[in-house]
Amino acid sequence: MTLTRSHAARALASLALVPIAGTASVLAADRIDGGDVKALGASLALERAAIKAYGDALAANVLTPPVAAVLTRFQSEHTLQQNAIIGALTQASATVGTDVATEDPESFKTEADVLAYAYTLERSIANAYVTSIASYKNRDYATLSASILGVTTTHVALLAEALRKGAPYPTGLVAV
Repeated sequence: MTLTRSHAARALASLALVPIAGTASVLAADRIDGGDVKALGASLALERAAIKAYGDALAANVLTPPVAAVLTRFQSEHTLQQNAIIGALTQASATVGTDVATEDPESFKTEADVLAYAYTLERSIANAYVTSIASYKNRDYATLSASILGVTTTHVALLAEALRKGAPYPTGLVAV
């Protein structure tokens, strides 16, 4: 079974991710590179860690309603990103792992604790996507990662503003 860019664009757009532009290409099971599977698996583990962290933060009951609403949206976006990665792995007939990246959440005593932790987590995830994009042999996976990176850096920017940190990337580049 093949997936064209137009199919992928519609699927990603429905997940509220940046659509893929360009000419048709194929995600074929016989073409998946082991390094691509490993990188997608690592990305999936990061998305699962973010989903869990936001769930823990929301369960701490220290957030004001507006902040809880934003973090609920962030969690929802990470769920959509997780599903997109699972879709890519499934389409390529690769095994979908169950790993969750190890994150050591602090004890959330205040809203500021949650926001600071979320900021650090999102920056770490953004840095991981920046470093993985160039490694993909299949450029469709690089495009998917770049699409996720855009959403993640938006999270970083919003959290930086909430924490009054100033520009999240003062150099204009996502620095690793």
